[in-house]
Amino acid sequence: MRIKRNLRLIDAYTLGTNMIFVLPVLVPYYRDQIGVGFQAFMTGEAAFAATMVLCDVPTGWISDVWQRKHVEALGIFTEAAGFTALLFAHSFIMAVISQAIIGVGVSLCSGTNTAILYESLLTADRQREYRKREGRRLAMGFYTMALSGVIGGFAYAFDRRLPLILTIAAFTCSGCAALLLDEPERHRPARARHPVKDIVATIGYALRGSAELGFVVIAAAALFSSTKIIMWSQQPYYLLLRIPESWYGVLMAVGFLLGGASSHVSHLTDGKIGPGRALAVTWLVCIAICLGAAWHPGWHGVALLMLGGSCIFGMAMPYVNEVINRHVESSRRATALSTQNLMVKALFIPLSAVMGGIAKHAGVTSMLLWLALWFAVTGVLLGLAALRLRPPMVAKP
Repeated sequence: MRIKRNLRLIDAYTLGTNMIFVLPVLVPYYRDQIGVGFQAFMTGEAAFAATMVLCDVPTGWISDVWQRKHVEALGIFTEAAGFTALLFAHSFIMAVISQAIIGVGVSLCSGTNTAILYESLLTADRQREYRKREGRRLAMGFYTMALSGVIGGFAYAFDRRLPLILTIAAFTCSGCAALLLDEPERHRPARARHPVKDIVATIGYALRGSAELGFVVIAAAALFSSTKIIMWSQQPYYLLLRIPESWYGVLMAVGFLLGGASSHVSHLTDGKIGPGRALAVTWLVCIAICLGAAWHPGWHGVALLMLGGSCIFGMAMPYVNEVINRHVESSRRATALSTQNLMVKALFIPLSAVMGGIAKHAGVTSMLLWLALWFAVTGVLLGLAALRLRPPMVAKP
C-alpha cells in the first residue's frame, strides 16, 4: 500500500466533504425556500439524527466486511444526492427526506473515514502518528468549512440556490478521490455469527468492554449532542441581533477556524491534564458559554457560541476516536466508531426537540439557559460515574 498517496487522498476527500457552502445559511434557506422556522429546522435535524441512529452501526458493520474505500465513496455520493434533493425541496416533508438521505451518507462515512486513516498508518507501522493526524484531519475540515462558509454566505445573497450547487460539486469530486484510495491491509477473520448478532456484540463491547471505553462513549454522546445544539443556535442568535445574512458565513468561519486550531493542537495536552480534570473543565466552560451568551445578547455572545460550537468538539473528538481505535480490533473498528456516533445522534434527537420547542416559544436566549442547566445535570452525573470508575479512567493514551 502506498501510504503517502493514501494520506494525500484522505486529505483530498476530507477537504471536499467539508466544503459545505450551505451550512452557514441553512436556517435562512429553510425560511426563504421552504417556508419554515427554526423549530421545523430542528425537526429536520432530528430526522437526520434518527436516520443515523438506524443506519450508523449497520453501515459501520458494512464497512468492516466490505472494502472501506468503496463504502466511503458510496457515503459521499449519497450525501451529494441528499443535497441535490434539498436543492429541489419546496416543502417541509421534502426537506426531511433530503436530510434523511444525507444521514444515510454520513452514516456510511462516519466510522469508515477514521478507520481508513488508522489502518493506513497501522499498515506502515506509524499508528503512533494517529492522534496528531486525526487532529490535523479535523482541523482541515474546520478550515475548509470556514472558507466555504464565507463563500456560501455571500453566494446566498447573490442566489439562494448557489451554496447548495457548490456543495454538490465539491462532494462529487470527493467521492472520486475516495475511489482512488489503496484499500488498507487489515486482519479480517471469518464472520462466525449472524450479522445482527455481530453488530449487537460490538455495541455491547463498545459500551461495556472496558471501563474507559464505555465511559468515553457515553460522555462523548452527552458532550457532542449538546455542542451541536450550540452550533445550530448561532444562526437564530444572529437573527435576534439582526445581523445581515451575508455575514453569517464570515462569523461561522471564525468559529470554524478556532475549531480547526483546537483540533490541530489537541495532541499537545497529552499527559498534561488527566481525563477527570479535563471532563470538569469542559463542562464548566460549556455552562459559562451558554450563560454568557444568554445574558444580554450581543457580540460577546457571538464569540462565545463560536467557541462552544467548534472548539470543544475540535479538542475532544481526536481523544475520543483514539480511545476507541486503541480498544477495538480492526474487524470491529468501524462498527465501534459508528456506535459512538449513534449514541450522539440518539441523544441529540430528544434534546433537539426540547430545545427547538423552547426556542420557538421562549426565544433562543431561554434555550441557552436551559442548555446550561442540561450541562450542569449531566456534568454532575458523569462526574459521579468517573469517581466510581477510578483508577481505570485516569489512564491516558
